[in-house]
Amino acid sequence: MVALRKRAVRARASSSLSRGRNKFLLLSALVLLAVAAWLANNTQSTSTQSFFVATHDLPSASKLDSSTVSSMEMQLSDSNQRYLAADESQLGKWFLTKPVIAGELIPISAIASVKEAKCTPIILTLGTMLPTAIQAGAELDIWAAEQSSAIQTIPYQVAVGAELIGISAGNSGIGENNQSIEVCVSIAEVRSVVEAIAKKSTVVAVRSLK
Repeated sequence: MVALRKRAVRARASSSLSRGRNKFLLLSALVLLAVAAWLANNTQSTSTQSFFVATHDLPSASKLDSSTVSSMEMQLSDSNQRYLAADESQLGKWFLTKPVIAGELIPISAIASVKEAKCTPIILTLGTMLPTAIQAGAELDIWAAEQSSAIQTIPYQVAVGAELIGISAGNSGIGENNQSIEVCVSIAEVRSVVEAIAKKSTVVAVRSLK
């Protein structure tokens, strides 16, 4: 009888020890899974890559070099097919085919190995100021009206979709501030724009509606 009691006690002790070991193993497995998940998330969050960004507003045909772009560490997904990675050996090899605003990444779809001159830069003095919302890279329609006190002139369009390269403010010398802009006009429209300048017409630029 005593022997049976001893065996029963040993059996209960063994069963208790087994349950304790199973709980410990389960707890250890959960801890390991939590640590692995944390490491995976931490590694993913710190994975970054360098990309080229525009240092200032860049018009189309701009050359990508140390004066126009800089490198920036960023965390992006599926970025290799969309943006130009910051590789110093790529500087001087590419030209923009469309404008890029300051601070923007350089899209791979917006670069070419040769400079594409589709327009001619011209500086115009405007009769009215551009809205502040219009920035470099915007497309403008250029209108002109001849200055005449004898007859009433009707404004006519001299350029459509001209790319705005830059904006500057000057002084006419008689106390009036005039806004000058540099635009890239299509080769076919250069003559009309130059003729408007030669006639000292009042020039107005508006955002293109095309």
